[in-house]
Order: sequence, then C-alpha cells, then structure tokens
Amino acid sequence: MLMHINVERDVKVGLNMMKYALNHRENFTNVYPAFFVGFLQAAISITVEINVMLILTSMQEILGVIMKYVALSAIANIPRFYYASLVNHKALGLCAVTLPITKYRRDNPLEGAGVFIHFLRFIYKTFRIIFCSFSFYFMPFFAIFINFKFMISDNGNKGGPLFSENDASRHAANDNLEE
Repeated sequence: MLMHINVERDVKVGLNMMKYALNHRENFTNVYPAFFVGFLQAAISITVEINVMLILTSMQEILGVIMKYVALSAIANIPRFYYASLVNHKALGLCAVTLPITKYRRDNPLEGAGVFIHFLRFIYKTFRIIFCSFSFYFMPFFAIFINFKFMISDNGNKGGPLFSENDASRHAANDNLEE
C-alpha cells in the first residue's frame, strides 16, 4: 500500500505531462517527445508498482518482505535521489517554472489537430481510465487475488487440501527415506 502511494504521484505527473502536451501543442516545436516522456513516466511507474506487488506477495517471511520493500522503494526513488544530488545545475531552476494552463477541454484544444494527435489523446484517456478505475478501486482486490493465487500454488505444506496425489506420493517416499 505504501508503494502505491509512493508511485501514484509519478503516474499523476506523467498523465499531466501527456495532457499538457496535447492541449498546448503550440508551446512545443515537437509535441511528440513531450507526450512520450509523460507516457514513459506513467507506464514505468505502473510497471514498477505491479512488479513490487508480485514480488512482495510471493514472499512468505515477514523479514524478507520488509527487506525487499526497502530495496524496491529505493529503486523506485532513484530519480529523486539523482535530482537531489544535483548541485548548481541548470535543471534545478526547472522546479520554479510553472506552465500556464490556458486551454481546457471545453475550449476544444484539439481543434485542427491531426489524426495522430487524436490517437495520442485516445492513449492518454485510456491510461487515465485504467489508472483512475483500476489503481484506486481494484488494486487492493488485485493484491489479495495475487496473494491468494500464490497461497494456492504453494504446495509446501504436507497433507494440505491443495495437495495433489503425485505430490503426496512423492512426500511419502521422501518420508520413508528419512526413516
């Protein structure tokens, strides 16, 4: 859950970059790199979050989960660490820049745009719908489902209800060898 909160702002920033690039095309000489930087930020953040969920829910020991979470959160924060390490760099002045939002959807900012811009708008809207619906409403259920899936597929406990006959005979043979 904490990783979700940590990664959520990166996805929001990526979505906002995509939206700004599409709605304010006149501010860019080439809108496509600006859009794809936001797209990559959102896609990578979502991928990191899903990978963290898969890794952490597959672990059985609490200490291992804590250690992996610390390591994975450090990996997810590498861009922030890098930015914090910059000293007297011209990129530091970019934090003070505020981009004016002058065009809204009601103003029809895509008027006169090409087909590819409309396709990029479709990509943006699809990402936004998935992020808003899945991330906020279904992510807890997804985490429970993944955890349940790994519990079912784990056949480490002898004689459990999820034990197949082949596994039972193999464990019986191992028990006979131990005696």
